[in-house]
Amino acid sequence: MAGFAEGDGLAEKWVDARPFRAQLRYLMASGSLSVDDVAAVAGISARLADRLLHGRDGRPLRRISPDSARRLIQISDQQVRALRRITVPAAPARLQLRRLHRAGWDNLLIAERVRAAAPELVDLAAGAETCTLLLTVRLTAAARAEDSASCRRRLAWLPGEDAA
Repeated sequence: MAGFAEGDGLAEKWVDARPFRAQLRYLMASGSLSVDDVAAVAGISARLADRLLHGRDGRPLRRISPDSARRLIQISDQQVRALRRITVPAAPARLQLRRLHRAGWDNLLIAERVRAAAPELVDLAAGAETCTLLLTVRLTAAARAEDSASCRRRLAWLPGEDAA
């Protein structure tokens, strides 16, 4: 790999981020998905996907782990387009919906966040047997984002050593 000296051990750990940034953008455009949606489909963190897309402190991310790269490259445009057509058992989506409700989100906020119709969420909560894979992915992404935000809020409330 260019840019790494042989024997420094980094060659196996990091890959150039540019092609994977392009893949992320392509998948988002192909499926009309958000960066969080693609992260959920690929099984990478939303934070990594956001940094890959937007950079960090105004600078583009230069390298990513081979595992994250592999996860992104394994997703095809046909797979993201099929998310709207594939129906799956609703139990996993219902679990994510309940997590969001427990976090204080109401159906209108959830519907806006996951770009779904509120009646679809009501049907899901009431026990619908199936839903689209896209709804499951979007609810999962929203629940993961809420978990991350909740964790950051809890960490912000930890007393610092300088507190007097």
